[in-house]
Amino acid sequence: MRVFLSRLTVCVAFFSFALYSYLKEQNRCTEMRMLIPKLVKEIEAIEEQNSRLRYQVVTFESPQQLLTLSKQPEFSHLHFPFVHTIIQAREGLALQLSQEEEAPASKKGRSPALAVAK
Repeated sequence: MRVFLSRLTVCVAFFSFALYSYLKEQNRCTEMRMLIPKLVKEIEAIEEQNSRLRYQVVTFESPQQLLTLSKQPEFSHLHFPFVHTIIQAREGLALQLSQEEEAPASKKGRSPALAVAK
Protein backbone atom coordinates (compact mmCIF):
# COMPACT_ATOMS: atom_id res chain seq x y z
CA MET A 1 0.00 0.00 0.00
CA ARG A 2 2.82 2.34 0.82
CA VAL A 3 4.49 1.69 -2.55
CA PHE A 4 1.21 2.35 -4.30
CA LEU A 5 0.77 5.72 -2.55
CA SER A 6 4.33 6.78 -3.33
CA ARG A 7 3.89 5.84 -6.99
CA LEU A 8 0.57 7.66 -7.09
CA THR A 9 2.18 10.75 -5.52
CA VAL A 10 4.99 10.68 -8.08
CA CYS A 11 2.50 10.28 -10.96
CA VAL A 12 0.33 13.13 -9.69
CA ALA A 13 3.40 15.35 -9.21
CA PHE A 14 4.64 14.54 -12.72
CA PHE A 15 1.17 15.15 -14.20
CA SER A 16 0.91 18.46 -12.29
CA PHE A 17 4.32 19.56 -13.56
CA ALA A 18 3.41 18.60 -17.15
CA LEU A 19 0.09 20.46 -16.89
CA TYR A 20 1.83 23.52 -15.41
CA SER A 21 4.42 23.51 -18.23
CA TYR A 22 1.69 23.20 -20.85
CA LEU A 23 -0.32 26.08 -19.37
CA LYS A 24 2.80 28.23 -19.12
CA GLU A 25 3.55 27.59 -22.81
CA GLN A 26 -0.06 28.37 -23.77
CA ASN A 27 0.11 31.66 -21.82
CA ARG A 28 3.33 32.58 -23.59
CA CYS A 29 1.75 31.85 -26.99
CA THR A 30 -1.30 33.93 -26.07
CA GLU A 31 0.94 36.85 -25.05
CA MET A 32 2.71 36.64 -28.38
CA ARG A 33 -0.61 36.59 -30.26
CA MET A 34 -1.70 39.68 -28.35
CA LEU A 35 1.59 41.39 -29.14
CA ILE A 36 1.38 40.79 -32.92
CA PRO A 37 -1.25 43.48 -33.70
CA LYS A 38 0.74 46.08 -31.75
CA LEU A 39 3.88 45.19 -33.69
CA VAL A 40 2.00 45.30 -37.00
CA LYS A 41 0.74 48.81 -36.20
CA GLU A 42 4.26 49.87 -35.23
CA ILE A 43 5.71 48.47 -38.46
CA GLU A 44 3.03 50.21 -40.53
CA ALA A 45 3.80 53.51 -38.76
CA ILE A 46 7.52 53.08 -39.46
CA GLU A 47 6.85 52.25 -43.12
CA GLU A 48 4.62 55.32 -43.41
CA GLN A 49 7.32 57.48 -41.87
CA ASN A 50 9.92 55.97 -44.22
CA SER A 51 7.79 56.75 -47.27
CA ARG A 52 7.21 60.30 -46.01
CA LEU A 53 10.95 60.78 -45.45
CA ARG A 54 11.72 59.30 -48.88
CA TYR A 55 9.32 61.82 -50.42
CA GLN A 56 11.02 64.66 -48.52
CA VAL A 57 14.44 63.52 -49.72
CA VAL A 58 13.25 63.28 -53.32
CA THR A 59 11.67 66.73 -53.21
CA PHE A 60 14.72 68.22 -51.52
CA GLU A 61 17.12 66.67 -54.03
CA SER A 62 15.04 67.68 -57.04
CA PRO A 63 16.94 69.86 -59.52
CA GLN A 64 14.49 72.74 -59.13
CA GLN A 65 14.93 72.78 -55.36
CA LEU A 66 18.72 72.57 -55.65
CA LEU A 67 18.80 75.45 -58.10
CA THR A 68 16.70 77.61 -55.79
CA LEU A 69 18.99 76.70 -52.89
CA SER A 70 22.09 77.57 -54.92
CA LYS A 71 20.74 81.11 -55.37
CA GLN A 72 20.49 81.66 -51.64
CA PRO A 73 23.37 83.58 -50.00
CA GLU A 74 24.36 80.82 -47.54
CA PHE A 75 25.06 78.46 -50.45
CA SER A 76 26.76 80.97 -52.75
CA HIS A 77 30.20 79.45 -52.07
CA LEU A 78 29.15 76.17 -53.72
CA HIS A 79 29.84 75.78 -57.42
CA PHE A 80 30.05 73.09 -60.08
CA PRO A 81 33.56 71.65 -60.47
CA PHE A 82 35.40 72.32 -63.69
CA VAL A 83 36.17 69.39 -65.96
CA HIS A 84 39.94 69.80 -65.56
CA THR A 85 39.70 69.59 -61.74
CA ILE A 86 38.04 66.18 -61.74
CA ILE A 87 40.40 63.22 -61.90
CA GLN A 88 38.98 59.86 -62.86
CA ALA A 89 40.74 56.67 -61.87
CA ARG A 90 40.02 52.99 -62.25
CA GLU A 91 38.85 51.19 -59.16
CA GLY A 92 42.13 49.34 -58.70
CA LEU A 93 44.09 52.59 -58.68
CA ALA A 94 41.83 54.05 -56.03
CA LEU A 95 42.43 50.99 -53.87
CA GLN A 96 46.17 51.37 -54.31
CA LEU A 97 45.96 55.02 -53.29
CA SER A 98 43.94 54.14 -50.18
CA GLN A 99 46.66 51.67 -49.19
CA GLU A 100 49.29 54.37 -49.69
CA GLU A 101 47.36 56.61 -47.32
CA GLU A 102 48.06 54.11 -44.56
CA ALA A 103 51.80 54.80 -45.01
CA PRO A 104 53.60 57.05 -42.45
CA ALA A 105 52.73 60.75 -42.57
CA SER A 106 56.26 61.79 -43.57
CA LYS A 107 55.98 59.89 -46.88
CA LYS A 108 52.51 61.17 -47.76
CA GLY A 109 52.03 64.11 -50.05
CA ARG A 110 48.91 66.09 -50.74
CA SER A 111 46.90 64.56 -53.58
CA PRO A 112 43.72 65.70 -55.34
CA ALA A 113 40.38 64.07 -54.69
CA LEU A 114 39.48 61.15 -56.92
CA ALA A 115 36.24 60.26 -58.62
CA VAL A 116 36.16 56.49 -59.09
CA ALA A 117 34.69 55.34 -62.41
CA LYS A 118 33.68 51.74 -62.86
